[in-house]
Amino acid sequence: MFRSVRSRWLVVPSLAVLFAASACGLGGADGQEALAEATIAHTGDDIPDGVKLVVAEQNATRSQPLYLSGAGEDLPYDLEFADFSGGPAVIEALRSGAADIGALGEAPIPIAVANGITDIVAIALEANPGSSGGYFLVAQPGSDIETVADLKGKKVAYPPGTGRHMIVAGLLAKAGLDPKTDIDAVELAGAEVAPTFSSGAVDAAILTGVQYYKVGSPPILGDGTGINTGINTLIVRKQTLEDPAKAAAIGDYVGRSVAANNWIASHPDEWVEAYHVGTQGMTPEEGRELLDHTGSGRFYPIDEKSIALFQSVADGLYETGTMTVPVDVSPYVDGRYNDIVVAQNEADDSVPDPLP
Repeated sequence: MFRSVRSRWLVVPSLAVLFAASACGLGGADGQEALAEATIAHTGDDIPDGVKLVVAEQNATRSQPLYLSGAGEDLPYDLEFADFSGGPAVIEALRSGAADIGALGEAPIPIAVANGITDIVAIALEANPGSSGGYFLVAQPGSDIETVADLKGKKVAYPPGTGRHMIVAGLLAKAGLDPKTDIDAVELAGAEVAPTFSSGAVDAAILTGVQYYKVGSPPILGDGTGINTGINTLIVRKQTLEDPAKAAAIGDYVGRSVAANNWIASHPDEWVEAYHVGTQGMTPEEGRELLDHTGSGRFYPIDEKSIALFQSVADGLYETGTMTVPVDVSPYVDGRYNDIVVAQNEADDSVPDPLP
């Protein structure tokens, strides 16, 4: 039985150029009314015809709420979504020019910077402190592995350079094990972890919540609670923000994303039915249990407190040996879209919990 975490989730915004508030609610494709009484969306006046944004997402977690909530209607630019497996793949899509905006979790940015990638910047921070993040370190059913400490010398599967990697390292360190030398690390792409575990090829693996149910709810050794901050980011290449048209369109997208995530927080049953059941193939009971356990995050302005929380992620990655050099995250966050985040949260009566 999961520990219930009631925090909620939200997303991030963009450029402080002309924005207008519509006085009416948004109607989604399914006829549902969006939470926001007003969506803080760009007027479109400084977005020239022909502007296109490609968003690199993971598991439809950005596109689906945008369209379910109705916040994706009447866009003043072309918008496409491309799905990738894991934060490192999202970053590579940005750097190759395959995408303009990326959506990813807390660990990939510091890890990328530690590896010499310095042309990326987070323009929005979403946090859910206290949540497990829906990440579970599990053992093979019927094995003699009952605690994290029992993993010494065992094969443990995880996707390197990701939030799951960070949680594995943190759990091992808490148990007195060296993440680099005390386990037989099996590094895999994110989508390969669950089938590899199911095949019996490894003794343990770090799974997402959806994967956990799909492999039959194996014994949980630990989760992300106390390690995971629930940070998710919207990131771009720094060079992208130098294009006024792209920057204006990104601002519009951020405002709509905040509205979409606020809709999730106030429509949990609809979200479970559409995403967990409809997209991920879970039962309604599994979907609701997972959502109750993980909670949903909120988007925060990029300020001293949210940057400090993000810095704690980078520090933890270094302390557990996931990164070999320390990283200062402050050059890799940009708060130019804070006004949009604040305005949309106010329009939605969404009050983020105080950050630690």
